[in-house]
Amino acid sequence: MLRDDSADAEEPEEEIPEAPAVPVTQPGDLWLIGDQKHRLLCADCRDPVAVARLFEGSKAAVIVTSPPYATQREYDPASGFQPVKPEDYTDWYRAVADNIASVLAPDGSYFLNIKEHAEEGQRHLYVKDLTLAHVRQWGWRFVDELCWRKTDNGVPGGWQNRFKNAWEPIFHFCRQPQIKFRAEAVSHASEDVFGYSPDNPKSRSGSGLLGCGPRAEGEGLARPSNVIEAKAEGGQGTHSVPFPKAIPEFCIRAFSDPGDVIADPFLGSGTVLVAAALLDRIGYGTELSPAYCDVVVRRVTAALDCTAVLAGANQTFEEVAAERGVPVDPPASRHTTDARSIRHKNGMPYYGPRKRKGEPQPCPR
Repeated sequence: MLRDDSADAEEPEEEIPEAPAVPVTQPGDLWLIGDQKHRLLCADCRDPVAVARLFEGSKAAVIVTSPPYATQREYDPASGFQPVKPEDYTDWYRAVADNIASVLAPDGSYFLNIKEHAEEGQRHLYVKDLTLAHVRQWGWRFVDELCWRKTDNGVPGGWQNRFKNAWEPIFHFCRQPQIKFRAEAVSHASEDVFGYSPDNPKSRSGSGLLGCGPRAEGEGLARPSNVIEAKAEGGQGTHSVPFPKAIPEFCIRAFSDPGDVIADPFLGSGTVLVAAALLDRIGYGTELSPAYCDVVVRRVTAALDCTAVLAGANQTFEEVAAERGVPVDPPASRHTTDARSIRHKNGMPYYGPRKRKGEPQPCPR
């Protein structure tokens, strides 16, 4: 059995800086991070002018996002964001989808993580309505529905008619049939590999090859399923959405190339931008909350050991803070923990449970 022992070590959970009571960032600020290639704009992603300013003609190969859930979670009240009612959600989200379409590359992929809540003993249907609207009203192609299985098995609770939730959907959309697809980048070593030969039988739906073709001889690379196993990250400061880095990392590796632009319109604590930067891509994002823009700047500059510069002023984050009279306590460097949080086994991304000492590890299949 081949094994990368670096995946066995227990790693400390990354500590995301807390959102400051008085932020350095102001609405409209555009931060250029790490040789000024990563871009963070404090603005509403529903505003087409703001999105055009962020991208300046560039196109994203991958957009990964987890938007505010309908009326279910607390978000920064100082940002001016008002929770959206479930019955209004699809109409509210239309502008988001339109702006994503305007900046996504023709062969790009867009991943949407959102889970409906339960109300009066049954699941609300607003996420189903949103998914259908993407295809039936807004012209998107619905490629797949990935499953994020939470390896911590969800939040315990007792409900009279259902079990605790331990998974969330990730909807994959695109604009055309041909998309950039790098399956080998997320494949894993196996001794029993399906032969991806054009001579294999085709499915009657025309969607691809059937799994009844010849097997490759010996070891090779096997493709993963559409289930991503990852623990919900609880160390993201006061942010209410524990979005794990494993989600954007998988999407980035599988559907983009180094040097591509990766974006998140609801950047939050900056997980997508960090994942993009560590994978040699270029990260773009909007965030409505000035306080969370500060979190993103501090997190990314620490992870990359770089500086952030305010566009148009040519001043660093610290210089802008001093000019605006806002105290900044530099966080401890998280370069090591952020970089190590993307783990690998057999040279491939590894998202499963960490090995405990004395426990055997199954051979990857």
